[in-house]
Order: sequence, then C-alpha cells, then structure tokens
Amino acid sequence: MLDQNIYPKIDLNTYQKEMKLKDGSKVLLRPMVAEDQDALYEFFKGISKEEARYLRDDVKSRLIIESWAKNLDYSRTLPILAIKDEIIIADATINRRQSGWKYHLGTVRIFVHKDYRNLGLGELMVDELALIAFRLGIEKLILEIPDTNTAVINTFTKAGFHRATVIPNMAKDRQNMPVDLAVMMKDIKPPLDESYDYDF
Repeated sequence: MLDQNIYPKIDLNTYQKEMKLKDGSKVLLRPMVAEDQDALYEFFKGISKEEARYLRDDVKSRLIIESWAKNLDYSRTLPILAIKDEIIIADATINRRQSGWKYHLGTVRIFVHKDYRNLGLGELMVDELALIAFRLGIEKLILEIPDTNTAVINTFTKAGFHRATVIPNMAKDRQNMPVDLAVMMKDIKPPLDESYDYDF
C-alpha cells in the first residue's frame, strides 16, 4: 500500500500561483470560488458554437455555471482558474472520487480563451494540474478528448500524457453527432522507492 504521508500537503483554500506566459505577461492561477460565478459565465459565453458543441457540459447555460458555483467541493471537483487583469482567461478542472476502485484517479479538463492560445498557458496549466494532483495523492491523471482536437492533444502530449486508446463513437456532440474519444493518461505517483510499502 502507498503511504499517503509521503505526499507534500497543499491547502487549496490559500493556494495561488503566478505564472509568466511566452509574451512576458503574468497570470494568476487559483481555485474557483463562488464569487467567480458571473466572471466564469462571461468567459464561457464568448466560446464559439463550434467549440461549445464538443464540450462535455453546456457551458453557455447560466444555470450550469450557477450550479457549479453553488456546489463547490474541492474534494470532488477542483476548478483552477487562470486570471489576467481580473478577467478569467482559462479554466481547468480535476475530478476525482473519494472511494471505490477509481479513487486514485483524477480526470482533467481544460479550456483556454482563444486570445491566449499559443502563449504556453495550456501547457503551464496542465503541468500545474499534475503538481496539484501529486500533492492530493492522485496516482494517475486521465483526459478524454475528441480525437479531432489535435491542439489540446498536442498540449497534453508535451506535458507527458500518452494516448492510451481511441474509443469510436463514445460521445455525442451538441448536434447529436457521434464523436471518437481519445483517452490520454499520465502517471503522477512518484517512482518506486523505499517510501513505499508494497503488499505483494
């Protein structure tokens, strides 16, 4: 069994981190709070219909955003926002279970505003999600993404994710059309060392 005490601790209520983009500008990463509701709605409202059709949730619905803000629970879903000049420019999440045979897994999602792509923000956020996941004791991160979204797939590949499989017709978009899902994974737990106590 893995000794959870080997993981460094993280206080999600105080966590924040400043990062520099390729153009030299700085952004602040921090968990979403309930007061971000309106700003997050404005962020997602600007997404094109073409991009929105492939997102898992109907993020253009104010009711969806209100539900997220009202039911924040970092132990289940951890939303990390990227903020520049007090405006949300990217949103990423780690979803996890507290029990069962998948409690050691984290499922990740990320969306970056079109004006801040190709500046390294996506890759910085994915790397930071991996560090946070390590501190939370998550052993493996999983991404499910439409197989046609090569930009996001390339970002996660650079961050150390590998394509585990592609599942044909696994999802349907907003137009009810079938979508092939690429499943990508990254091992988070540290390499074998004497900090582990294995029972085999």
